[in-house]
Amino acid sequence: MNDETMVMTPECVIVYPSLFEKTAFQDQEPTYSATFLIPKTEDIKSLRNACRIASFKKWGQNVNTQQLRSPLRDGDQKAVDEDGNVDRTNFYFGNIFLRAKSKYEIPVVNVYNEEIKDPNEIYGGCIVRAYVQFFGYDFMGNKGISAGLRAVQKVADGDPIGAGRINPLEIFKDFAKPKPEFAPPDMNSREYNEKGQQGFGTSRIVGPNEDPWDDNEPPQEPPGGMMRQPGDEPDF
Repeated sequence: MNDETMVMTPECVIVYPSLFEKTAFQDQEPTYSATFLIPKTEDIKSLRNACRIASFKKWGQNVNTQQLRSPLRDGDQKAVDEDGNVDRTNFYFGNIFLRAKSKYEIPVVNVYNEEIKDPNEIYGGCIVRAYVQFFGYDFMGNKGISAGLRAVQKVADGDPIGAGRINPLEIFKDFAKPKPEFAPPDMNSREYNEKGQQGFGTSRIVGPNEDPWDDNEPPQEPPGGMMRQPGDEPDF
């Protein structure tokens, strides 16, 4: 029988991801966690229904769900500036946000259902789906529904948010210098003759009466056998 408290989110934006390393908020226990921004245009009936079932499991059918703290919160209330005005440019605006966490390692996969091991692949602003489980809590008189994070699938890249990845080509474009064209080395320079030509070992300046290709060394025997003589068959 399926657990009706476990449900998949619609495609959403992930922010503040901590999926590969545990982090702690203040004095709380370190956990894997993330916040998910779900557009208000998305249908989240399945999420609300899973929350309701979780409340029934904790307190019974007669519980007043209106008095419980919901994990599905209005992002517009989060997108308020210092003057108390709603900031429409805030990434919370226009979204329902859901924070979920786990004590245990979280499976993270791509659209091909292949495991993602590189933490840089999951950044604030990329598009994901999350598999979550809701449960009721009653702590020091505070009652509500919380979300456990079970798995994450990256759907697509997105615009970085917060401490997400940056594009250095965009950040430093105003300071970029034109790349110089290739210039051959100065063969008369001291550095060139001291270091030698790459691939030919250490070089020296050839005298006026010397043959530059005559190194006065006997031919080398090939490794692993005697030198072949004229008429020898090749031993492939």
